[in-house]
Amino acid sequence: MQPTDRSLSIVMAAYNEDEALPACVARNLAFLREHVPDGELIIVDDGSSDGTPALIDALAAEHPEITALHLAQNSGMGAALLRGFAEARKTWVTIMPADGQIDPYEILDFFAVADDADLITSLYKNREYTAGRKVLSLGLRALTTVIVGTRARTEGIYVVRRAVLEQLGASSHSFLLNLEIPIRAKRGGFRVKTVYMTVHDRTAGHSKATSFARIQQTFTELFRLRLKMERERFGRASAP
Repeated sequence: MQPTDRSLSIVMAAYNEDEALPACVARNLAFLREHVPDGELIIVDDGSSDGTPALIDALAAEHPEITALHLAQNSGMGAALLRGFAEARKTWVTIMPADGQIDPYEILDFFAVADDADLITSLYKNREYTAGRKVLSLGLRALTTVIVGTRARTEGIYVVRRAVLEQLGASSHSFLLNLEIPIRAKRGGFRVKTVYMTVHDRTAGHSKATSFARIQQTFTELFRLRLKMERERFGRASAP
C-alpha cells in the first residue's frame, strides 16, 4: 500500500563521485518519475576535488527535479546532508548514497508502512561485513548504547517526515548524523518503524566512510552528542 502523501525529497551527498554519479542520478530520477507525483532530488557536493561539482550543476541544468548545492570544503557526510535537509520542501525526506549501492526503488517498502510512522529506518538483509568492518560496526553500536542510552537500529537509508526532522535538531557533521536522527526520534517519542532492504556493490570509486579521520570524527561527535542532549534535557527540566 502506498502512503496517502507521496511527496518526497531525496537528498544525496556526493564527494568525488563523478564516475558513479550519472548512473545513480538516472536511476533516482526514473524512480521519482514513476512512483512519486511530487518529488525532488537534492545533490550536495561535499567540497569535491574531481569533476563532481561541474557534473551536478550540469545535471541540475538539464533536469528540473534536481537542485545542486555546494559546500566550499569537504565537511563530512552529515554536514552535506544537513545542507540538503535545509533545502528540502516535500512531506517526506530520505537520503541516498551517490555510489549506486542502494536502489531507490527500495523506498517502495518504506512507503508501505509510512502512514503509521514518523521515521522508517532500515537494516540490510544481504550485507556481509569484513572482520574489521564488523568489529567497527559492533563497537559503534555498543558505544552508542552506553554513551547516549539508546540503540539506533539502523544500517541503511531512512525516510522521515520533514516536519519531524525539523523538530529533532540533529546537527552531527559526520556519518553519526544517520544515527543521531533515529536516536532523537526514539527519545522524543516519535513513531519509528524498521524495514529490511538490499544493498549492492558500489558502481564505481571507493568508500570514504572508513578512513581513520572519518572514524575518529564519528566517535568524537558521539561524545559531543551525549553532552548536547544532556544540556538540552537540563534546559527542559529547569524551564518554568
